[in-house]
Amino acid sequence: MTLPLDQDPRPPYVQAADVLRAAIRDGELRPGERLPSARELQRRFGIASSTVQNALRLLKEEGLIYSVLGRGSYVRAQDSETEREEEESAADESDPAYVGLGDLRRGWQVAPSDDPRPPYVQTADALRKQIQDGRLAPGAKLPSARELQEQFGIANSTAQNALRLLKDEGLIYSVQGRGVFVRRPSPREQVLKRYNESLEEMAAQRRADEEAVRLSGKTDDEVAAELEAAEVRFAKASAEFEAATIHRDVMRAVMEQRKRLSGNYTPEENAAKAQRLLDRLAEGKRRR
Repeated sequence: MTLPLDQDPRPPYVQAADVLRAAIRDGELRPGERLPSARELQRRFGIASSTVQNALRLLKEEGLIYSVLGRGSYVRAQDSETEREEEESAADESDPAYVGLGDLRRGWQVAPSDDPRPPYVQTADALRKQIQDGRLAPGAKLPSARELQEQFGIANSTAQNALRLLKDEGLIYSVQGRGVFVRRPSPREQVLKRYNESLEEMAAQRRADEEAVRLSGKTDDEVAAELEAAEVRFAKASAEFEAATIHRDVMRAVMEQRKRLSGNYTPEENAAKAQRLLDRLAEGKRRR
């Protein structure tokens, strides 16, 4: 199955993790059973390899699965020391350019919310939104883990897991002794962001167009007939406007002729004529 990427605003890896989590909890994937390969999950969900890896990492952090290097990922039956060691050996290396966030403890404080997702995912979503809408600008320092605990009413491990999630997404980085900061996007990421925003705008415009068509209650033939009638009215109005413009210009010329014959100019018009005459005389002197 492909994921509802257009309908669900959450990141694709979170959607993929939800599907796998439901399969585990419903017994479709039993304890000790091997999960489909990353390539198979790519094909089923219609997502990239990195997205699959992020989804699996999410389930590992929740303690639902573990990885065995060279063999794959399995549904966790019990939280044994051997499994923890195998999982750590298969984990991705930290970004060498920055200091990692450290070893993270599993588990989280249950939040009083209707959102069934783990609190650290909810916390990461809230921080991600602040980054995406500019409230946390590139280079800005994020609140400390202790401040996040107080702000969201979560445990320390939950705050650390939320930060780890955002770091894995490339949105933040940590500097030892200084804190966690919003990563400045690369030129390529900025281009991709603008491209994705354009796609979202086009999708939103399409949805608005579809809703307008639905609310109009008219068929394509009815709309086409109304458009044709409107074009006929527009052509007639354009012809009338052009004829009125020509008539106005003709009447102005006739009035000017009458004024020249009668000399019946207003003081302002006489002054303007005199000024034009002086200008022509001055121009003639300059040419000499």
